[in-house]
Amino acid sequence: MYYPYEENAAGELRSRHVTSKVSEYLLASKEIIALAQELLSEDACIEAERLATMLAGTRRQKNTARQRLIAMVSPPPKRPMYYCQHEVQFLPRWTRNTLRYLGDLIDMLVKAASYEKTRDNRIFTKSLGLAINIFAGYYSENSDLAELLKRYNNLLYRESKHDFKLPISRKEHRFTSREVVLSIFITTELVSRIMKISRFAEHVMRDEPFPEA
Repeated sequence: MYYPYEENAAGELRSRHVTSKVSEYLLASKEIIALAQELLSEDACIEAERLATMLAGTRRQKNTARQRLIAMVSPPPKRPMYYCQHEVQFLPRWTRNTLRYLGDLIDMLVKAASYEKTRDNRIFTKSLGLAINIFAGYYSENSDLAELLKRYNNLLYRESKHDFKLPISRKEHRFTSREVVLSIFITTELVSRIMKISRFAEHVMRDEPFPEA
């Protein structure tokens, strides 16, 4: 297992300005690419790759790409999307927190959809993985969506919270800016699919309380 710090040097700044090499910006795991290709339309895939490439380009291209991505993750809900927008401003260098906030949104929607069926408050204390299992049981007609959510959790949300080792091909970041861009598009599509089957998820997306009945 490789950690990016020398012994007794954890937490030291490696640079005041550069936290990832340009050569790593456009790397992406095969699993994340496959999830994007399965979920997204051809046009959306092309747009995501275009924005990822722009984030590795000139300052003007970077700013244009950031503004497009910031618009995609705009509130509501204010939390966590306000925080997600803030993190997008630091692409392509800072990546992990953007993924965590995107995953927080999916976590909220899966639990809202499950609560709509169960009315059991304990759902909100469970991990996303357990919540997806409950979701799958109550939305059996949407088994494909449940499987996509499991892959999302395993590849992105859980890893962004807990995995601090680097892939073999990388020396700087666990996640690259290209993976973040793909994840923004992936998350947007998953949000749309959850909202189509859950009115409680719709209320979450509008920052509204759940209906009484």
